[in-house]
Amino acid sequence: MVTNALTKLALPKNSPSRPHAPHPARHLPREPPAPGIVRNPRVAVDLSGGLRALIRYMTNQHNSSSAPESIAPTDNNNRVFTTISYMSLWWAALTSIQLFALGQGLLPPIGHLNLSQALLVMALAGAIFVGTLSANGQAGLLYGIPFAIQARASFGVRGSRIIEVLRALPAIIWFGIGTWIATLAVNGILKTLTGFSAPYAAYVYFVVLQALQIWLAYRGIRAMKSFNMIGSIVIAAILIYMLAHILSAYGFHMNPSWKSAPDWGAPFWTGLTSAIGILAPVTLNISDMTRHLHRSERAIWIGHACGVLPPLFFVLVLGMASGLALGIWDPVQALMTLSPNPFVMILLLAFILLAQISANLTINILPPTLILMSSLRISWGRGALLTGALATLSFPWMLMANAKAFFGFILYCSAFFGPVLGVMLADYFVIRKRRLHVERLYVADASSEYWYLGGFNVAGLLAVFVPGLITMIWCLPVSWLIGAPAGFVLYGALWRLAIPAASVAYQRRRASSRL
Repeated sequence: MVTNALTKLALPKNSPSRPHAPHPARHLPREPPAPGIVRNPRVAVDLSGGLRALIRYMTNQHNSSSAPESIAPTDNNNRVFTTISYMSLWWAALTSIQLFALGQGLLPPIGHLNLSQALLVMALAGAIFVGTLSANGQAGLLYGIPFAIQARASFGVRGSRIIEVLRALPAIIWFGIGTWIATLAVNGILKTLTGFSAPYAAYVYFVVLQALQIWLAYRGIRAMKSFNMIGSIVIAAILIYMLAHILSAYGFHMNPSWKSAPDWGAPFWTGLTSAIGILAPVTLNISDMTRHLHRSERAIWIGHACGVLPPLFFVLVLGMASGLALGIWDPVQALMTLSPNPFVMILLLAFILLAQISANLTINILPPTLILMSSLRISWGRGALLTGALATLSFPWMLMANAKAFFGFILYCSAFFGPVLGVMLADYFVIRKRRLHVERLYVADASSEYWYLGGFNVAGLLAVFVPGLITMIWCLPVSWLIGAPAGFVLYGALWRLAIPAASVAYQRRRASSRL
């Protein structure tokens, strides 16, 4: 009797093993009941392999499902974000110097677009972000699972680790870049205000800032939420002041090149792909954030539309205005040049520090830390420490040396991020109809439904690397734009060919679900 009760409790109500239930209002499947938790490990209960694995994650390794830093499913009672706090998370996370630098690189004299093209790039990128973040975040919103577990459905238990590395490495590098930008700001501003200068100063600041961010991350998602909510208010106020200062000092006629004839060739497509690519990694692991959002489809769309678009547009416009006015690529040097007095310079220092720390906490520390937890079976704290150590060893100052290296890094990463997103969307919406067996996703051996062929979903991996390599070699300026739909279509075509022959376990599970 106990076994039957636990088995029924572990299966989602909309599982194919049960009669299909109609979706309620708001078009979300019924919430899958939280898997049972064995409070006393001495109680002998006959459990399925999936439920046993999930209980091990939730009780022994990660203490309980109430810990947001666990990779176990997050239930509704332990979700920390309301719609408003989720919006403030994005306001703080997207107010970054990387986006400011992107805005600088769109218009002359650094870039090659005119003003109308730059605005079109912003609008298209914003629409794509809201759509892809909201769509790929559905699994986290509904089932409470992180990206590291969600990816097993699309790529297999072992294949998902390859995708996790593709996601984690750029995040770690961006973490280092963000800290280095903040380091340059601290060094330059303190030198201007106090006259202090030393060859080793920048490296000392870098280590101190890394330690501060790792400490904040170590305290968990709730500390990150509190920091971002406070930071978003201060950042918004400083941004408004800075934009007003630029317009009053330089006016709208900053550079006649914004009226130049449009070039709809490679410069436009490179600019669009770069604008998408700078946040494309976040569209993959968005479930790491939506699993902490209270369960509502309205909340996820409003949260992304109102949380992503305003800071995205504001920071890009600020970067474009700075680029037109000064023609300086170095974002920190440009911002310092725009500071008319020591008071504004202090505000600038606060802005850069808050902006970079907020962006790093949400976008660049959270994803690789959860991935390291899943892959290495380590705690959240150890994962955060390892992420910080790897970011320190990424030599971020090399990528910020010039605009060509900066944009090249984004384009090459985008070649694979587009197909990965396409595969995940096709798998979740087309193949599985938004139904995942949560307890079976946590089974990491050959008995898993998601084991496929030796732990690898051949269809998913081929649908990523074939278009990824092709776009990287022959059409890099449009890599993401081609790769995302190509991955979506190719995965659907390969699914029926690769999967039935690849996984006996999958066929057995599928056959049993029809009974």
